[in-house]
Amino acid sequence: MKETLPKISVITPSYNQGLYLEETMLSVLTQEYPNLEYIVIDGGSTDNSVSIIEKYASRLSHWESERDRGFGHAINKGFAKATGDILCWLNSDDILLPGALLTVGTYFKAHPDVGLIYGDRHIIDDASKLIYRRRYFFYLPGQLRYAKTFPQECTFWRRSAFEKVGGNLHEELKYAIDLELWCRLSQVTAIRHIPVFLGAFRDQPQSKSATLLEVGRKERESIIASYYKSYPSAVRLKVYQVWLGTLRRLYRALGLEAGKRNSVLKLRDEISKQEG
Repeated sequence: MKETLPKISVITPSYNQGLYLEETMLSVLTQEYPNLEYIVIDGGSTDNSVSIIEKYASRLSHWESERDRGFGHAINKGFAKATGDILCWLNSDDILLPGALLTVGTYFKAHPDVGLIYGDRHIIDDASKLIYRRRYFFYLPGQLRYAKTFPQECTFWRRSAFEKVGGNLHEELKYAIDLELWCRLSQVTAIRHIPVFLGAFRDQPQSKSATLLEVGRKERESIIASYYKSYPSAVRLKVYQVWLGTLRRLYRALGLEAGKRNSVLKLRDEISKQEG
C-alpha cells in the first residue's frame, strides 16, 4: 500500500505547548498510514516540549528546536523539508482523528483532478472533551470572499498546487494565514469537501480575546479585498448567510450529505482491502 497511496507530509509548528504537544503528535503517529512523513518544528521552547519531541524522535522524519520568526516561518521551514505529495499542517494543540490520513490519501488517489480537500471537525476543550461537532458544506466558488473558510486542521492539498502559488505561507500574517493560502490555491486547483470528521480544533479561552478577534478581522478583510477587489457589505454577508443556510438544510434533507459520506468511507475501505 505504501507504494501506491500518496505520501502525506504533516507539519507541526510548536512553541511552549508542552501541555498539548504529546497528544497532538500521537494523533499523527498512531494514524497507521503507510506513507507518512511527520515533521515537528519547535521554536526554541523553554517548557517540556523538547523532551516530548525527543521521546518520539525515532518516529519523526525531521525535527528541530531553535528560535524562528514566528508561526508562519516555522511552518515554512517544515514545508521546505517536506517531500510529500500531499501537505498539511497541524497546530500543536489540535489533533487528527483516527483514520483521517487514510481517508485523505485514498480520496486523493481516486480523484487526481482535485488539488485541495477539507473535511468536518470536532471542537474540543482544554481537557480534550468534545464540545460539539461542526459539519461543513460542499465547496461553493466564491465562498472565500464571504470569509467562509475551511477548518485548517482538516484541510489537505497537493504539493503540485502549492508550488504553483509560491510554495510558502505569507509569514507577515498572524491570524488569517490559512485563509490567504486557501485564496491562492482556489485560483489554481479544484477544491472539494468530504463530509467526514478528520480533525479536532481545541477551543482555548485565550483565542477569544477582543484584541485577537479584531486583528483577525482586519487581516481577513485585507486578504479578501486583495483577492476579490472588495470586502462584502454587512447586508450582503447577511443575505449570503441566509441563502447558504437554506441551501444546507435542503442538501441535508435530501440525504445528499450522508450519501456522499458513505461513498467516501466505502472507497477508503475498498482501497485498503485491495492493497493491504
